[in-house]
Amino acid sequence: MKFILILHLCSMITGKCLDSQIPGYQFKTHYDCAIAGYALAGESLKLLSEEPYYYGLDRINEERLAIKFECKELKGA
Repeated sequence: MKFILILHLCSMITGKCLDSQIPGYQFKTHYDCAIAGYALAGESLKLLSEEPYYYGLDRINEERLAIKFECKELKGA
């Protein structure tokens, strides 16, 4: 089996996700994908907090934005 990582930028206030990204990483196991998901989610949120023009720390705090992730199994892979 192979798994692909999908990151979702979501508001914890509304429960809606604003954006999704597929970084392009494939993993042999769900565990490997999940470990990478936690690491990439944290790094992605940190990068967004440092981008003052569109997101930035104020928007992240106001909208309570967070990165959710999923490890989706690739069928037939």
